[in-house]
Amino acid sequence: MLKKCTFIATVLMSSFVVSGEAGAADDAEVRGLTTVKQFTLDHNARLVAQAALLEAAVADYAAVIAAHKGDYAAAWAADGPKLAKQVEAIRSLWLEASNQYETIEGIVAGIPETAKYDLILDAGNPGTESEDVAQYDISLPDGTLLERPGNLFHGITEPLFWGMDASHVKLPADLNGDGKITRGEMLFDANLALGAVQALTHWSKALETDMASWKPNRDDAFTSVVTMTPTIGDYFGEWKESQFITGEIGAFVAQSRLVDVQGIMGGCKKMYFSAISPVVAESDADLDRRIKAAFEELLALVEDTYAREKAGARFGVEEADALGNEAQDIADRIVAMVLQAAAQKNVNIRG
Repeated sequence: MLKKCTFIATVLMSSFVVSGEAGAADDAEVRGLTTVKQFTLDHNARLVAQAALLEAAVADYAAVIAAHKGDYAAAWAADGPKLAKQVEAIRSLWLEASNQYETIEGIVAGIPETAKYDLILDAGNPGTESEDVAQYDISLPDGTLLERPGNLFHGITEPLFWGMDASHVKLPADLNGDGKITRGEMLFDANLALGAVQALTHWSKALETDMASWKPNRDDAFTSVVTMTPTIGDYFGEWKESQFITGEIGAFVAQSRLVDVQGIMGGCKKMYFSAISPVVAESDADLDRRIKAAFEELLALVEDTYAREKAGARFGVEEADALGNEAQDIADRIVAMVLQAAAQKNVNIRG
């Protein structure tokens, strides 16, 4: 897979297209856009690899359950230690796969040609909602068809693997062997799990195919940054509502939402620094400097907040709100300046 991505990089120069401003882009812009595409393909390849490992691990778990004819209690009684290790491994593999995607989400979700994959993989709603619905279905191994079930990472597999949805908990189980069963210690629905991770593998590969076909261009680069940078307030809101603030189990239980925020905003920063900065700096070096400084300020705020959380700081709802508002203010300032630069360069921000 990585060899495939390296090959793609060698042909990017010939496929590069500049739209919005007449004439060819300068060498720095071409190199920057090529770098962003290659960065995305590299992490996409790792996502595909991790999804395959996760699918294999879930298949092993499902095989143990199937060996006991779908009787989870019998499976636990006979193979408890094995199942406990499998659940631990599945969670670890899920985290690695999710983090690989979060690293490129700020790019993928901001490019019109690939934005649909963000809804499917990470951010889309189920068909019961009126907007931002993930447009796909899942066929489970037992033949059940789940129509528009919501996004794969945070809507289906995370709640499933960490026991956040009681309807898919098949058996409470003392996974760590300490004589107590706490929340999250359980065996989950193997049928749903296998169908969901098979879908995760499929859509990760589909994203890779479309990303490989994407022709990097100036309009998409600006559109990506303008679209994704201001979403930071929503992510802080999700962090505020998670167990890391309220103590109540809900979404984003596998790890702090701030980890995801670092990845998403890191992708926005990379797009600007690599692909847009050469364009802006050419005619307005001061504006470019201010945009870069604002991105550094934004990432420093997120990184500092997460470092405090890891060190044991407990944030209240009001402080989380204040931090989210501060982050949103910086993001809005970035967008205003990038839009100013876009107007100067006659860039078309795609809706």
